[in-house]
Amino acid sequence: MNNWLFVLTSTAILLVLVFRVNVYIDLRFCRRNDDDYVAVTVYALQKLFIYTIKIPTIKLVQYDDLPWITSEIDAPRGAATTKVNREQRFIQKSIKLLFYNPERFLRLLRTANQLIRGYLRYVNSLSKGIHCKKFKLKIIYGFEDAAFTGIMMGILGSLTESMLRSIHNRLVLDAKPCIKIQPIYGHSQLEIELKCIFRIRFGNVITATMANLLNSMHREATRSG
Repeated sequence: MNNWLFVLTSTAILLVLVFRVNVYIDLRFCRRNDDDYVAVTVYALQKLFIYTIKIPTIKLVQYDDLPWITSEIDAPRGAATTKVNREQRFIQKSIKLLFYNPERFLRLLRTANQLIRGYLRYVNSLSKGIHCKKFKLKIIYGFEDAAFTGIMMGILGSLTESMLRSIHNRLVLDAKPCIKIQPIYGHSQLEIELKCIFRIRFGNVITATMANLLNSMHREATRSG
């Protein structure tokens, strides 16, 4: 009896500790003439557990007489490039289904739509427990036309305001966002640097995942019944 009580107590304490572990997501985006990349780092327990993925190059190439976007991804298991031929085959098969088998294409479209809706529901339930520890955005831009540069200043200001409002409604801001928009007149230039750090408890991830699975099972049971 004492052994079972010890095991249950130890398990309960371990679960409480696991649920309270903070997971950090470090998101960085850089757009410059000589340095373009997107990097995502996920870590926990003072970076005892850490995973980083980086997309250092995104460029437009010519493949089979068609313009195509390709990229190179750096991950812990090594670098990998996108498979242009595989992507083009997927697009070609989708177009053939659209013209020669529209019913199957619509079924695939409905399935994809259900997956997207499920993903959005999961993200919405997960976002309630996400804290934004750092948000830093720097934009340097310019055009040869000074008037157009001034117009873009107003447009970028409106877009950043809408973005901040959306972040404030969805996330918990632990630090004041730092945004700097610098126009350069008489010169064409675009540089963007974004740094974000998000924090969420591992328990929130587990509960949101379980809730999403239960909802999916309930919908499947309702359709089957």
